[in-house]
Amino acid sequence: MLKHNTMRTLLFLLCYLSLCSTQFAQAGAREDGLQAFKKGEYDAALQYWIPIAEAGDKEIQYNLGVMYNEGRGVEKDIDKAIKWLSKAADQDDSDAQFRLGKLYTLGTETKQDLRLAERWIRKAANNKHGAACYYMAQFYAHGKVVNKDDDIALRWYYKAAALNNTSAQYNLGYMHEHGMGVPKNLPEAFRWYDAAARQGAADAQANLGRLYYNGLGTDKNPVLAFVWFHLAAEQNLSNAEKSAKFTFRNLKPIDQVQAMAMADEFKNKFLK
Repeated sequence: MLKHNTMRTLLFLLCYLSLCSTQFAQAGAREDGLQAFKKGEYDAALQYWIPIAEAGDKEIQYNLGVMYNEGRGVEKDIDKAIKWLSKAADQDDSDAQFRLGKLYTLGTETKQDLRLAERWIRKAANNKHGAACYYMAQFYAHGKVVNKDDDIALRWYYKAAALNNTSAQYNLGYMHEHGMGVPKNLPEAFRWYDAAARQGAADAQANLGRLYYNGLGTDKNPVLAFVWFHLAAEQNLSNAEKSAKFTFRNLKPIDQVQAMAMADEFKNKFLK
């Protein structure tokens, strides 16, 4: 006859093994669902994912929300999208929180609700979601839902920029170049344009080219000016091609060779 302590140990082991078995099964189903999705076998992906999502897997809940939101492999269904995104958002998934916030902000696919939008976007921002921080900055800058407050907006812009949000980085560059809401500071403008440009932002690339060409906030460098104008032109930014051609024509032949080599190098690094 088993002793009481031995029985408890066996029960614990059985529960532990059952839990491990469930986790392994879910991990396998997650991967099988992902592979099915990549192959375009969307019905199979749903069969793998829905039970896992119903069991509380927030990543799969988010994936289902995106599928129904964008109509990726399923018929677009905003109610189902909100259902799954809400479940993931309630578990503190910042991507789900932000996507919900955007849906309620835009109001094109569901009824606009700016207070609910601000609630979800703030939660995502507090979870260090870069785009959500940028939205919070915009809320305060334009007085949407919250009282207009340029100081708070600036703090959110900095938070978003530190999280590599290119829109925030570009805005900070523009604000410091023109002294909008902050003292005019060309080196600071250069720093933020440079950060956004290196992430592929065409507007920032063109402005960076202009700063290099005119020696504003940095040393004058027509070679780098051409390179950044050229990258912006590659993204079909208006007037960037004209600026690139003008700058290139005024380079010495040896500098033209260097400029073209750098343009190819930077294109591989900084164009998305």
